[in-house]
Amino acid sequence: MKYSNFKILLIYANEPFTLLMPIGISSIAAKLKQEGFDVKVFDTTYYRTDQKTGNLYRESSFQVSKVDYSEVGIKEREGEELLKDFLETVMEYKPNLIGLSSTEVTHDLGITLLNLVADRGIVTMVGGVHTTFNPDEVLSEECVDIICTGEGELAIAELCKRLSDGNDYLDIPNIWVKSKGRICKNGYGELVDITKLSPPDFEVFDSKRIYRQMAGVFYKMLPLEFSRGCIYNCAYCSAPAFATLFGGVGKWFRIKDLDQIFREIDLMIEKFQVEYFYIVSETFLAMPRNIFDEFVKRYQKIRIPFWFNTRPETINEEVVGKLEETNCHRMSIGIECGNEKYRRDMLKRNVSNKKIIEACKIVEKSTIQFSVNNIIGFPDETRETIIDTIKLNRAFVADSHSCSIFQPFGGTPLRQYCVDNQYIDPEFRVRNFYEPSLSMPSITKEEIKGLFRTFQLYIRCDEEDFIELQKAEKDTEYGNKVFKFYSKKLLSNNVNS
Repeated sequence: MKYSNFKILLIYANEPFTLLMPIGISSIAAKLKQEGFDVKVFDTTYYRTDQKTGNLYRESSFQVSKVDYSEVGIKEREGEELLKDFLETVMEYKPNLIGLSSTEVTHDLGITLLNLVADRGIVTMVGGVHTTFNPDEVLSEECVDIICTGEGELAIAELCKRLSDGNDYLDIPNIWVKSKGRICKNGYGELVDITKLSPPDFEVFDSKRIYRQMAGVFYKMLPLEFSRGCIYNCAYCSAPAFATLFGGVGKWFRIKDLDQIFREIDLMIEKFQVEYFYIVSETFLAMPRNIFDEFVKRYQKIRIPFWFNTRPETINEEVVGKLEETNCHRMSIGIECGNEKYRRDMLKRNVSNKKIIEACKIVEKSTIQFSVNNIIGFPDETRETIIDTIKLNRAFVADSHSCSIFQPFGGTPLRQYCVDNQYIDPEFRVRNFYEPSLSMPSITKEEIKGLFRTFQLYIRCDEEDFIELQKAEKDTEYGNKVFKFYSKKLLSNNVNS
């Protein structure tokens, strides 16, 4: 094929042992392969770096059980092996271009890898959500030659074609390029029709990456991209900013045609013997009713378990009943905050506690497992609003009550609010989801950390134990003793993945 001698090494900078297969880089790899390019992925997932990461935080706060990855042949690698293995990959593969996909949390790791080979004359480019919202910062790195702002499938394929052909590439939409001491900044190209894209290529990853644990069981699990974008405008999410950025070049929220979705389902079943699907959609049940009904009708013939994210206001008894007919296994419901006024005014989520409880109780009575997602430590939050969140979670019984600590990600409306109120430095970058980032008068970082670690205990204990549990929030000898006592009493055999 014409471009088979042009090699592209894609770096997937990931948090250790976050095992869901990524759609973005898999979709880019598929497009590049379709055009005839040679593509390889270097994946950091199996390397345990010094940074305490998501699964360890969730284990220590009893949100998930400890996972033995050796059950499916996955071996943990030491962090110091990462640089050596990456350098060996570059030396053996000899790529013409190295592309980094990173988030705000993993960006420094990716840049470290690019710096390792910066003297080898290989063209480097960086993309992803962090780059889209911070293009000047990312391109200022000496090891970065090119960045992609926005969606990458078409832009990166065009870039690689021109590089391979020796043609000028300074005018490609979505691409910024360093050239002769200046920066060529191009505008956004039209948003892609996701129905016309090739199915994501998961074969570029290690074959064991298909395994992911759910409720204590390992499955061969792959993501199924159902839509891109979101119809809601939550202030802590990047979706509103994406909709604004791309407003002039297309509609940010797009649903893939069902015919294409079911072609991809058939392909993944045939090629990978998939046992479980994770449906990639910001709010799956927000789709038009006619599409939902058609999806249910067609998926009843497949019945492979699946899992998705949604919001309480999209749930009713009829919808849940139809999902049961498809063998839906699990859903995650976004609650985030239990104080109605704060949730409405600050987070821009206009749903009542009554509706949240009704929705969760509908699922509770069904055969479908569900988890609820919560965030604590929002700007100007108080201990009282966090206790409201705990009390809302106590009003129903979910299979999992997850909790994260708010992070002011770039591009989100609340990020600017935090900067304006001097809760963070303008140059601050998020490192993980489980350490407080804001310095604010309404609540201290230590208080947030204490409520995070006892969140599950508060949900499951008797309310008369709240006073004693407050002592368990503190990282002191006595506080740790109380924490250990209640942990053993309430949670030792009652956590899910």
